[in-house]
Parts: sequence; structure tokens; C-alpha cells
Amino acid sequence: MLRALLDIIFPPVCPLCEEAIWQDKFCPSCLDGFSSKKIASPKCTVCAIPFISQTGDDHACGECLSGHMPFKEARSAFIYDGCVLKAIHLFKYSGRVTLAGALGAMMAGAASFGEKPDVIVPVPLHRKRLASRGYNQSLLLANEVSKALSIEVDRTGLKRMRYTEEQINLSADERKTNVRGAFEVKDGMFKKRKVLLVDDVFTTGATIKECSKVLSDAGAEVYVLTLARAVKV
Repeated sequence: MLRALLDIIFPPVCPLCEEAIWQDKFCPSCLDGFSSKKIASPKCTVCAIPFISQTGDDHACGECLSGHMPFKEARSAFIYDGCVLKAIHLFKYSGRVTLAGALGAMMAGAASFGEKPDVIVPVPLHRKRLASRGYNQSLLLANEVSKALSIEVDRTGLKRMRYTEEQINLSADERKTNVRGAFEVKDGMFKKRKVLLVDDVFTTGATIKECSKVLSDAGAEVYVLTLARAVKV
């Protein structure tokens, strides 16, 4: 009763545009913005990158055809642009951890894989980065995806052994070098298990691919789920 009264006097606001809202986590206008960035067909059947052409069927993209991906399937909910980009930046860099619930729920809606994974594994942060940021955004998203899909989260099996630079200001080649050899899997942790690797954004894929390779080498079958996917236009 008190909460309802407070909402009338001080109505909650949308975290993206600060317009008053009454039910959802975002206002109708920002929800429309999310909808406009939702990844849909035609897209790659392996990495799920959307194609520029709006016609045709889903098929493997050139990169997935020319090189072996260390994961079986990857899915992303949105294109990394507009209000999606703004929401992720608020969540990841400005401490808006309350956004995890809404973002994780939308992210879980994109988890359409041929088989159900056995366990969810978030991309880990190095302890130095974790101490600086105060939380691992990938773990928070993984926890929400876990609730939606009823799949357990493993928080310790995949470790980041080496501190790396922030990927955001690096080129594609620099990103690969930056994360090479940075991850390790506990012996026998994921052998013969279907692992759902969770991260916030699939940009060049350097981090996702390095984690997937380490997990695959440990005997796992890897699936990938990210909230957003960077797309060149």
C-alpha cells in the first residue's frame, strides 16, 4: 500500500529517458526502441548476425563458412545501437545494476537453440576489474537468464587468469591478442556438458571465441547468448 502511494506521489521514471512510467521497467517509447533493434531473420544460422538484405532465408554467413567457430550456435537479442547501447552502458559502466532484471529477461527470449544447455557460464572478470567495477555484468545477466530458462549457473568453472585491457578502445586484431590465453577451465568441470556462455555484447567476438575455445578444449559443447550484437552497416 505504501509503495503504491509513493508511486502516485513520486512516479517511477524510465532509466533511459526519465519519463514517468507505471508498469514496465522502460517507458513505451523506449520499449519501441528495443523492439526496433530486435534481431530477426534473415540471419546467420551459426553466429546469428543479421544480414543487410531483408529478404531470403537464414543461412551461414561468410565468416562462419570460411572458418571453424569454437561454439556450436550463438544468439543475440538486439543490435547494439540506440536505446540498447544506452541501456547497456548505464548497466555496465554507471552502476545501474537494477537494469539486470529487465535486460536479462529480454535476453533470455533470444535463447532459441537446437538443444537445451546443461549449465550457464558467464564470461568472468579478472579480480582487479571486479574490484574496480564492483560487479560482473555478465554474471548478473546470467542469473536472470537462469531464472527464465531454469538452468543452473556455474560461477567458478571458467576463470580469467590474466588482467587484460578494456576491449572497447582496441581494434579487432588487438582484441584477439588482448584476450589470448586469458581464460582457463577447472579440470574436468565441463567435459561432455552443453555450456551456455553468457556475455553482454558480441562485438568482434574475440572474448566470446577465446572463452568458447577454452571450454571446447575442455570437452564442452558451447552455445553463446549475448544481450546485443554489434553490426557493421
